[in-house]
Amino acid sequence: MSASPRPFDCVVAADAASGIGRDNDLPWPRLREDLRFLKRLTQQAPEGRRNAVVMGRKTWESVPSKMQPLPGRLNVVLSRHPLDVDTLPDGAIMASSLDDALIRCDDDPSIDRVFIIGGAEIYRLAFADPRCRDVYLTRIAARFDCDTFLPPLEPTFAFAETLARHQEHGIDYAIERWRRV
Repeated sequence: MSASPRPFDCVVAADAASGIGRDNDLPWPRLREDLRFLKRLTQQAPEGRRNAVVMGRKTWESVPSKMQPLPGRLNVVLSRHPLDVDTLPDGAIMASSLDDALIRCDDDPSIDRVFIIGGAEIYRLAFADPRCRDVYLTRIAARFDCDTFLPPLEPTFAFAETLARHQEHGIDYAIERWRRV
């Protein structure tokens, strides 16, 4: 099986110390505008098409069961051990690696774009992969108690633009796009 040439993008939120999680959950309060951005970005596709979101098993397990799979998108769950994930609902499939996930997306003619949505190990693989074009980073201007961290973006990626700025729950944050250099 050869590697897929399909490009993909990453979507992630991180605090001021690049923290992205704590105990397999987000360490900050729910940021409504950030979640809206994630939904809009990953659902927006041409008519008759849809996007795919690729996530690791732990990220999948952190999604509330009533939200599984994330609606309007093909959900691809990465796991080295297929038995780690119980029977997946319709709209979700298993893949054994990032390449396997991209090949599965290639095999589905309805898939337009592919987005990596976590977690840390998957981001590490994605950032090192030349097929990763853009990283949509919600940069939270506060520090939280985290046990999981985002790998560095620089020097592989360069800041491209700030897409939006918000404040919720007394937390300032900006949604940025970083582009592979």
